[in-house]
Amino acid sequence: MNLNDINKLDLEQILANYYLLKSIKKSEKSIWVISPFRPNESTPSFHISKIYKYDIWFDHGNGLGGKNVDFFMYYLKTDIKGVLKYFNENSFSFQQQKSSNDILSPKNIYSVLELKKITSFPLIKYLDERKLPLEIVNRYCKEIHYKLNDKKYYAIAFPNIQNGFEIRNKYVKICLVKKDISLIINNQDQLKIFESWSDFISYLFLFPDDEFQHDFLILNSISLLKKRLDLINQYEKIESYLDHDDVGKSATDFLETELKNKVKDDSFFYKNFKDLNEYIINNNS
Repeated sequence: MNLNDINKLDLEQILANYYLLKSIKKSEKSIWVISPFRPNESTPSFHISKIYKYDIWFDHGNGLGGKNVDFFMYYLKTDIKGVLKYFNENSFSFQQQKSSNDILSPKNIYSVLELKKITSFPLIKYLDERKLPLEIVNRYCKEIHYKLNDKKYYAIAFPNIQNGFEIRNKYVKICLVKKDISLIINNQDQLKIFESWSDFISYLFLFPDDEFQHDFLILNSISLLKKRLDLINQYEKIESYLDHDDVGKSATDFLETELKNKVKDDSFFYKNFKDLNEYIINNNS
């Protein structure tokens, strides 16, 4: 990747993948969030403008600003060469996830209070907005109530193989306990791979008869693909349904290069959309 490629990326998505998208206030052309440089501030002071060719950010707390490259220079505490090295070394996984121990440090004390069936109206509304059927979601997710820094929250929780949880609601995208993949085992020799749990649920909505005919792997972070390649390679047939962005395409290319004819890219039917969930949101039929 070059500097232009990095600046073309969606900064909002970058912050989301780093679990830095907090207290978002969003309009068509403007986004305000808690500053990634001051995660304990109470009022959002980090602004992203969407009216230019590239996303432009400005941090009102420290007077810093610029494009994506400038953000990574400050965030990684490096120079332009360091940013380029970071992106190119991580290849498709340039959105490298920090581990939950980094994100939820000892200063961020959390505990799980309750796991139950999803019943809260705001969560049901959130699922409805994303066209994710509650009946299917309740088979794989829970409503989680948790405490973080002495404040109580609730969200949708999707479990992973490390007894961690992908936490989602309209405003929050974090991981509790430990980041890892999720694996749905039906004792099949065919594996379907998805980037997120919402894409997995979207697939089951579209193809309900497939629910128990395949095993399913949900990456939860594209950066976990290489780490779990040996597990993926145990299957005779692998079908991928990754995102249609640069990272998803690179990840698909990586799978096809490493595992050859075992892999089939089945993302063609939502080729005009970023991912499977966006496809069903925009296709009411």
